[in-house]
Amino acid sequence: MRVGSSLRQIGMALVVVSLLFLAGCRSSVDVSQPPDIVYGQDPCDRCKMLISEENMAAAYWTTAGEARRFDDIGEMLAYQKETGDDVATWWVHDLTSGAWLKAEDAHFVTGAGVATPMGFGIVAFSDENVAETLALGVEEALVLDFSGLRAQPVRSMMMHGDLN
Repeated sequence: MRVGSSLRQIGMALVVVSLLFLAGCRSSVDVSQPPDIVYGQDPCDRCKMLISEENMAAAYWTTAGEARRFDDIGEMLAYQKETGDDVATWWVHDLTSGAWLKAEDAHFVTGAGVATPMGFGIVAFSDENVAETLALGVEEALVLDFSGLRAQPVRSMMMHGDLN
């Protein structure tokens, strides 16, 4: 057996072992849980303002395992529409309790009279009856599930216009 051949085989074996080690160390994210947000420190991925109102914040995980964080549900929808991100899971907060909800499980109230950080006028609730009750007192309010919300034009009364 030649020494050069043996060293080459050992070198190849070390490369393979190193690659396997690195692949094992790569942490995968749990997209079944919402991304962490440090309120008052983490910026919104779209407008770059600090996220400070927990019950209005929203987030999603991309299929590549990247977290996107937003100060307003409308910012989240607008950003995804602008970037075309492939989304693994969508997350919103219940306006009443502040608890995270999968967006598919939430009931949304949207309308001109709903005040939100960036003026998109969309809030989420875990309880459909609570959403319906809030909507009764809101100008031009709609109560929608997530697929219905995503089918609507994304509008902000403040500065963003119609993004549909």
